[in-house]
Amino acid sequence: MVGVQSLKVSPQIKFQAAFKEWNSVIEALGSGEQIIILRKGGIIEDEGDFVPKEKFFFLFPTKTHEKPELLKKTFPQDNLGENEIKIKYWAEVVLVRKIKNKEILKKIDDFHIWKYEVVEERFHRWQNDEVWALVVRVFKLKNPVIINNHPDYAGCKSWIEIKDEIDITQSEPVLPDKEFEKKLKMVKEILEE
Repeated sequence: MVGVQSLKVSPQIKFQAAFKEWNSVIEALGSGEQIIILRKGGIIEDEGDFVPKEKFFFLFPTKTHEKPELLKKTFPQDNLGENEIKIKYWAEVVLVRKIKNKEILKKIDDFHIWKYEVVEERFHRWQNDEVWALVVRVFKLKNPVIINNHPDYAGCKSWIEIKDEIDITQSEPVLPDKEFEKKLKMVKEILEE
């Protein structure tokens, strides 16, 4: 399974998909502190609700809606121009689950930086009591890329297509294989209860 062994980044792997998330969550993923993404969906998702449709994607940091009081920990933002975004990481999804049991949210609380109230609110938002969990292996680009924040990237949506070509060759996993495997095993056991 990819994610348990180091991925040999192949030049044939090409993607433009990017996942929009709060800057601090992206940095928690990029530091290896967090390997799980919890998502209900943005207000203007293309499919109406969030759909975990991508296997590989860049992590696109946003400032929108991020507030320190909603997080257990915050990370500094890159000092960039107003219309610039720095892409430093990309991810591969290794496990996807829809969480429909609020008790599981409590059990995975140590595996992410959102405060429990935020996760619980997302769980109860809109019609169904549920939230998607994406367990990801995150890779750091050898050379981070600064891109222009194109108007197509705007809005409360999870997925976008980046217009720039970004070279992922020579990327390195942010966690060593054994450490990732240990975290994956713990999270997987909780998600599959």
